[in-house]
Amino acid sequence: MTIGEKIKSLRNEKGITQEALAEELNVSRSAIAKWESNNGIPEISNLKSISQIFNVSLDELLDNEVTAIALESKQEIIQSEYAGWYCTINLTGWNDGVSKALVLSEDENFLLYQKQEKKKTVYGMIGKKHITTVERHTQNPEIPDNIDRNYFCGKNVFVEIACKEGLIKGFFDFKSDDYRDVTIKAFEKTKIILSLGRKLDINNITKIEEL
Repeated sequence: MTIGEKIKSLRNEKGITQEALAEELNVSRSAIAKWESNNGIPEISNLKSISQIFNVSLDELLDNEVTAIALESKQEIIQSEYAGWYCTINLTGWNDGVSKALVLSEDENFLLYQKQEKKKTVYGMIGKKHITTVERHTQNPEIPDNIDRNYFCGKNVFVEIACKEGLIKGFFDFKSDDYRDVTIKAFEKTKIILSLGRKLDINNITKIEEL
């Protein structure tokens, strides 16, 4: 059972609505809905409060190995000058960037964004180490809150890896082709854990985008 499923089960057992739990924790109802649908993980402070509200131990909430890894490596959200702006983000070398995407937030390693693709909202991350320029276009003050890298855990994504400078992508550097459809299990401090135990160096990642 995932941590989201546990929160939902405990809430239903106590007969507490999402709105009531949100008020107890001083968060939005959408944050509760996101946790329960496994699209995010509560902060440690909120987990402690949840354990007290439902009279369970933190161990009972965190008996999932992947969840524990994700919490350990949770990155602090940084105040971003680009948050709320539609931007075109250009990357080094032959690596693909993203055009007119709504920037949501950033952490130490990634700039997180949202874009529309064939009438579908898609979320992704750009490796900050590989950004050359960010061009701001228009602002949108309404952006989802609490979207961080752990949103991508358990989801099918494609991962783009930095191509060597001067090489034509797709002909001489095939590293990215192995990661067109993979599942992220968790983030460590410097590595991304994929299904089947594979690991990628975070510093080599130029883009992660959900399928």
